[in-house]
Amino acid sequence: MQGKGAMLDKLQDNELVTRFQQGQHDVFEELVSRYVGRLYSMGLRMCGNTDDAQDMLQETFVAAFKGMDAFRAEAKFSVWLFQIAKHACMRMRRKSKFSPREIFSLDELALGEDERKTLSVVDWHRTPIDELLNKELQGVLDETIHLLPSDLRMVLLLRDVEGFSAEETGKIIGASVSAVKSRLHRARLFARKHLHLYCQGEVRSHA
Repeated sequence: MQGKGAMLDKLQDNELVTRFQQGQHDVFEELVSRYVGRLYSMGLRMCGNTDDAQDMLQETFVAAFKGMDAFRAEAKFSVWLFQIAKHACMRMRRKSKFSPREIFSLDELALGEDERKTLSVVDWHRTPIDELLNKELQGVLDETIHLLPSDLRMVLLLRDVEGFSAEETGKIIGASVSAVKSRLHRARLFARKHLHLYCQGEVRSHA
């Protein structure tokens, strides 16, 4: 059994899907193990609580298992799987009793000239968000992400946290590459502004 697991571990995602479609349904466990952590992390940041994140995770994998036979080999499995997760996240958010305490307007958090000079020391606009994570700021950043409108939050997570390309992100959320880039720009601006306010002591973390 250990040898079989080691062998599956060396296969590409689409090779595992092909085996699944040939009737080897046990290979689905390997696909789950590859993506369970990433999907749960995204679900937690999108939904804001563990119960909804767990429900999203279960719904995603159940839907993936049922729809695997329709998966096309020319597609990228991770993009297809995150498409399913994206729809599951949206359903969880619509029915959830949990929501951010407040949503800041993007205009309200726009940078002034003095703040642009201050923030130019570290170019957060060009830095993937996860590169900013550390023990001190992780909770603040997660809270900031949760304050974003859901469409901006999803793009931020897919691009800066999950590392999908603009093209792949567009496929996942059903948007053009230009729309993805625009949303990412706005989300990064929001995040660095809120983190700047936190560092200046103007906002407090509730994490």
